[in-house]
Amino acid sequence: MTVIDDAYRQFSRERFPLPTEQQVAELERRIDIAFPEDYRQFILKFNGGYFREPVITPVGEGCPEDALTYLSGIGTSYEGYELARPTSLSLFEDNVPPKIVPIGGTPIGGLIILDTAPGDGRGEIYYKQPFGDFYWIAENIEEFFTLLREPSVGDE
Repeated sequence: MTVIDDAYRQFSRERFPLPTEQQVAELERRIDIAFPEDYRQFILKFNGGYFREPVITPVGEGCPEDALTYLSGIGTSYEGYELARPTSLSLFEDNVPPKIVPIGGTPIGGLIILDTAPGDGRGEIYYKQPFGDFYWIAENIEEFFTLLREPSVGDE
């Protein structure tokens, strides 16, 4: 059992259908990147989905608390949650080919961002406040899932 399996069992409302290796490769070709291997395997085994808004534990000074509404995937039930949509990639300047890819969202409009740029930091996960700052939150997608927790009474 992995941390991701446990988190899906505990917090998932709906998973998107699993993509094929060919669909992942086609997406990578279309946007001109290769996903970090751990994230690529995540897409093949889990493919995002809708979540029951578990709290994302803040990491580091100043990082605000938020919750997870969805993680993007391939072939989603809602076009707005499709991984690497041109409109989501174009939210950031100088992002062709993508150096950062929005991979999820929060109930207040925050974004979960994957670093896809070559070099140090590749595969790291960030939280982007709506109309605000970026905060580093995890080394990789598996570590991101360790940050999810049930809301406490004061969070609701």
